[in-house]
Amino acid sequence: MSDDKAQTDGFYSDETPKQFVSEIPEDPSGKKLRWAFRKVDATLLFVLFLSNVLNSMDRANLGLSKVAGLEEDTGMEGSDFNVAASIMYPSYLVFMLPSNLALRKFGARIWLSLITVVWGVINMCMAFAKNRTDFILCRLFLGAAEAGATPGALMLIALWYPRQMVTSRVALFYSAFAAGAVIGGPIASGIMKIDNPRFLHWEWIFFIEGLVTAGFGLLMFLLLSDYPESSWLFRREEKLLLKQRMDEDQAEGGHRAVNKRRLLRHAVDPLVYAQALILFCANFGVNTILTFSAIIVNKLGYSPSASQAMQAAPGICGFLGILISRYYPKVFKNHYFSSLFCSSWLVVGSIILLATTNNGARIFALCLLSFGAFGNVAIGPGWLMSNVGGPTRSAFGGAINVICGGLGGLCTSYIYRNKDAPRYMFGHGMNLFAALLSIIVATIAYAIIRYRNKRKETHPIDISHLSIDDQIDLENDHPDFRYVE
Repeated sequence: MSDDKAQTDGFYSDETPKQFVSEIPEDPSGKKLRWAFRKVDATLLFVLFLSNVLNSMDRANLGLSKVAGLEEDTGMEGSDFNVAASIMYPSYLVFMLPSNLALRKFGARIWLSLITVVWGVINMCMAFAKNRTDFILCRLFLGAAEAGATPGALMLIALWYPRQMVTSRVALFYSAFAAGAVIGGPIASGIMKIDNPRFLHWEWIFFIEGLVTAGFGLLMFLLLSDYPESSWLFRREEKLLLKQRMDEDQAEGGHRAVNKRRLLRHAVDPLVYAQALILFCANFGVNTILTFSAIIVNKLGYSPSASQAMQAAPGICGFLGILISRYYPKVFKNHYFSSLFCSSWLVVGSIILLATTNNGARIFALCLLSFGAFGNVAIGPGWLMSNVGGPTRSAFGGAINVICGGLGGLCTSYIYRNKDAPRYMFGHGMNLFAALLSIIVATIAYAIIRYRNKRKETHPIDISHLSIDDQIDLENDHPDFRYVE
């Protein structure tokens, strides 16, 4: 069955009003529906992709700025840079819940556009930081501004696409992180050629990239919509087809309020945490590439501009890793073996980094590390979001997913220390540990999913006495729901 046709299991759908059914255009071949989803890819998904590219660049510019003299110019010493790299994550995690609540209240169009403008402005402000205190404060505010970006994007993807299409679209969304690494280094290297006394080289990097991000946030306001039926980019016929398809997949439940009783049940579900920990582990490798790859290469003896430009190599491998990962579930027949395949590249890359001092081999190992880490960044969240049966689990799972990703970024900020240069044995060892841990948690998730699916077949619950609304509120516990392996 093709990804585009994406047939559903038909579980507990809302009843579609008769007047709505009469307006739905005939589409026996599914061609009109496929075209509608291609249009969603070209509009909503492309906007979210570009937003994530800018997000990636705004994170990666910290390491790129370090090799351009940031530490010396701001008076940082010892572990000050690691503190600056990590300080955004506590505020990122603290403000995630308030940001998600605001997203629900104001809608994705308004809230995602607003926070994109804000984090762009904060990046511009970092160009004016004169000491480490100024810089650390800017990073603290940056974490608060970015807190709702990824959860909001994942929620939009879950509301616009059927479950069977979510994994591939999440993979494309997360490929933006690798794309940012590909173009971020060469762009920073080009910006450093600006010869203007108004700003230092690293200050130009923050100012120009922040300005572009803020401007894109205004464009997002014009192009994004919370639901297919509210978008001005689609014809009425396309809206009706999309709505019908999403109703069949129970995505209409996204319009429903979060069920607090079900939220408590999801909060103690080990499957959610096992799948989210895959992203935690993958983010060790991802943040190594985004924040520290240029620094690692620089310590091998390369010039600042060469180190920045060479970040594109592991970035390209990461981008390929994510693009190819969307086909892994079809090749390996499930997500679990797909995750194991990605983790194996992380293991190999980390071992090479630990075992050799050859510059070429170490850069090649960074490419392997990037290929596996970015692949798992796509597989992990996509696997989790494919196993949400309604708005409550979607909201909770998305939040836990991003929290674990943020914790991974926080931990990685401290594993590459100045005192460990140029071998960085501790940092590479922690990447190896994260790769092995991802194999363990993926295996636990797979075991839980197989057990639950088998139990649904052998011991289905009786829902005949429940109302339609009560059946919808069952979410993952509905007897017709099957977890994606």
